[in-house]
Amino acid sequence: MAITLEAARKEVTQILKNHKFVQLSANWCPDCVYTKNIFQKHGVYDKFYFFEIGNYTRGTKDFDNYYLAFQEAAKKNNLPLIFADGKFIGTEHTIHDWENKGTLEKEFKNLGLL
Repeated sequence: MAITLEAARKEVTQILKNHKFVQLSANWCPDCVYTKNIFQKHGVYDKFYFFEIGNYTRGTKDFDNYYLAFQEAAKKNNLPLIFADGKFIGTEHTIHDWENKGTLEKEFKNLGLL
């Protein structure tokens, strides 16, 4: 039985409440792979809870409802969606910007990742 939107919203709320760092991710998403590689490179990968939306088939109620619930929490339509302390902090563009500016480690420290 497919998850309802209301149930997906409740589950996403609990995930964001129970995990300091969360990423909505998909194994087929190159931007998600990029952020995971950055997290791995900087030794913070294990601090994240990755909700793998890629485990659901696109176009199914489960996929659509989980994706919508995360989009509502972030107020953004993107993959990946990255959260810290229950709040949306950015996407792969944010990580790219921090890398390009040379502020990635500083930003990670500010978030409590390092």
